[in-house]
Amino acid sequence: MSPKKRTQDPAKVIVIENQKGGVGKTTIAYHLSCYLAEQGYKTLAIDLDGQGNLSSRFLDRSKRVGGCRSVHLFNDTTPDLKPLDTPDGVDLIYSIDRDVELFNVERMDFDKALINFNENLDPMLDAYDYIVMDTPPAHGNKMSAASITSNYIFVPVEMAAFAVTGVESVLETLAEIQRYVSDRLQVTGVICNRLRPVNSHTEALAELNAAGVNILTARLGTNGAVDDALRDGVPVWKNKRTGAQRETAKSMVSLMQEICGYVGAKIQPPPAKAVAKKSGVTK
Repeated sequence: MSPKKRTQDPAKVIVIENQKGGVGKTTIAYHLSCYLAEQGYKTLAIDLDGQGNLSSRFLDRSKRVGGCRSVHLFNDTTPDLKPLDTPDGVDLIYSIDRDVELFNVERMDFDKALINFNENLDPMLDAYDYIVMDTPPAHGNKMSAASITSNYIFVPVEMAAFAVTGVESVLETLAEIQRYVSDRLQVTGVICNRLRPVNSHTEALAELNAAGVNILTARLGTNGAVDDALRDGVPVWKNKRTGAQRETAKSMVSLMQEICGYVGAKIQPPPAKAVAKKSGVTK
C-alpha cells in the first residue's frame, strides 16, 4: 500500500534516461522508487519502455491486469483507471511485456503525443510526492514527453566505450525539444554504473569530467548482487546475505541518498536501536 502524501507541494517528476540500452536505467528507477516510498513519500513509478522491464520488477505478468497502463497517458482522454498497488509500497502505471500499443506511440503526431501526456499527467501531480519515470533507450515521443514534464533528469552511463556519447545524445535531444517549454531542460546528474578499476573505465570517467557534466559522487560497481536482489523481487539493500551484497547495498543506498539531496527528499533517520537496561537487581 502506497503511503499517504507527505508534502503539500505538487509531485516532482524524476526521469531516468539514456538513449543507449543496458546502462542501468531500470535498475536505478526501481531502486529510487522503492527508496522514496520507504522514506514515507507517496511515489508513482511510470514505465514508458514497451519491454516492460520496470513493471516486471514490481509485479509479475499475471498481476499486471486492469489498472492504468502507460500507453493510456498518450490517449486523448484516459480511462477511469487507477495505478496498480505493488508490494514495495510504490504505485505503478505499467507496461505489459512487449507492449505493441506503447511502441506505436512513436507513430503519433509529435505535438499530439506531448500535449496528451502532459494533460493526462497533470492531475497526478497533486496525488503524489514523487513520480519516477523509466524511459526507452531511444529518442522519440515517449522520451521527449517525459523530458518535458520532468523536474530532474538523471543519466546512468555504463563506464565503457562511448559513455560520453550517450550523455551527448541526451543533451542534443533536450536541446531539440527545448522550444516546447519555457523552463530550461538540463541533466541534473550523470550516474556512473558498473565502474571497475580498469584503464578503459578510468579513461571514460576522465572524458565525462572533461565534458563538463555534473557527475554524482556515489557510483555503482560490478557484481551480481543487484541481479540476485531483482530475481528475489526486493531492492538490493534488503538482500544482504553475503559480503558482496552488503557492499552493493551500501553503494546503492549512498546513490539513493545523493539523488534525494538533489530532488529535495528529506531522509528519515533510522529507528534508534533498543538498548537493554540493567535493572541493578542481583539474583
